Formats: sequence, structure tokens, C-alpha cells
Amino acid sequence: MQIHTDHNQVCWYADGAFPDPSPQLFDPAWWQSQRQVVGSAMGRGVTWFVKDQGQHLVLRHYYRGGMVGKVVRDRFWFEGVESSRAMAEYRLLATLCDLGLPVPRPFAARMVKHGPFYRADILIERIRGAKDLVALLKQGPLADDIWQQIGQTVRQLHEAGVYHADLNSHNVLLDKAGKIWVIDFDKGAIRAPGEWQKANLERLLRSFNKEAQLHTSFHFVPKNWQTLLAGYQGDVR
Repeated sequence: MQIHTDHNQVCWYADGAFPDPSPQLFDPAWWQSQRQVVGSAMGRGVTWFVKDQGQHLVLRHYYRGGMVGKVVRDRFWFEGVESSRAMAEYRLLATLCDLGLPVPRPFAARMVKHGPFYRADILIERIRGAKDLVALLKQGPLADDIWQQIGQTVRQLHEAGVYHADLNSHNVLLDKAGKIWVIDFDKGAIRAPGEWQKANLERLLRSFNKEAQLHTSFHFVPKNWQTLLAGYQGDVR
């Protein structure tokens, strides 16, 4: 990993990821000027999909959620470079990739300090051709083997001690080859086994039930969850 420090900002770049790494990689306007923006998505803010020398990447700025986010949109209290949101997620993703887990590779991270606060950005791999479970379930039902694989993937993460702070149906993807991926590891961590594993599953179930209430056509039924749990528990026939 390459570490670049310039005045009030620190940037991390994966070794060999960019021929000339610089802070402009975190600027959507720069990517637009290079005509390398290939899409975007709206969440708390805009997430940009960009292409660099054949690499398809996701550029994400960190925003606060909840009531605090309405007042302090993208500033966080500085407690050290390593513990900043972007660097912590970069480090965790790098570890999970080394373990061979189905998560996107990190390419770069940045934190910019402003007095006692900082702002942050991250560049990660885009899983091409993948769709999240919400988009897929709005189109039609998923086969039992997919539900089993979702459960197996969550179990794989849990056995590695991977805590996902927001495990929901938007953060689980299925690619064209039929592989399950998990994304968005902001505030994630490696933890010892505990009640958080059960809480992770409960959060995922709440997410499916919430989406089922939001959409008139959403192909999720209780049997799907039981099939997912069978995959998680290794009870697959």
C-alpha cells in the first residue's frame, strides 16, 4: 500500500492500482472531465461509478445518517488516521480479500482534516453485472439454491468473525455467474463470536420484511428465509 500525506490530507492507494495516484482520484468532477464516469446512484449522497484503464470502480463520499446527518452532513470527529471511516473500511476490505471472502477490493481511501473534524472518501472495486437482492426480488422470485447460497455466504463471513454494521438486502449482490457478494463495510469490524451474529441475521430479515411492505411486487415469503437459514446452518439437502 502507498501512503501519501499532503498538508491536511492522507491518501492510501493499493500497490500498482494507479500509474500516477493523486487526490484527484477522489474528485467526481475530475472523473467527469476525463469522461470516465459510467454511472451513478443516489443514497445519502451520490455514489459514482467510474472506469480507469479497464478497472471499474465505485467512488463514495462518507455522509452521516440520522438526525445528526441533517446538521453535520459529512464531517466526523477526528480520532486518528487509522480509525477514520475510509481508512478503517479500506483496511477491513483488504483483510477480507486476503481471506478470500466475497467482498469488493479496496483501491484507495482518503481523509481530509478540517480542525477537529475530517471528511472522507473511498474507491473500491465495482462488482460488474451484479444486482442487489431488492432489485432482483422486485423482478421475480429467487431459486432455493440462491437463498441457500446467501445463507452460506453470511455464515462464511461470521465464521471469519466479520461484523457487518448494516447487513441488509441492498448490501447483498448476485452477479451474472450466480455468485453472492456482500458490500458496504463502513463501521464493520473483526469480532469474536457473540450475539452480534444473531443480530446480523435479524437485521437482514427485517430488511426483507421492510422491502416487502414498500413494494407491491416483491417476491419474498417466509419459506425463503427458512431456506436461507438452512444454508447458514449447513442443513442443505
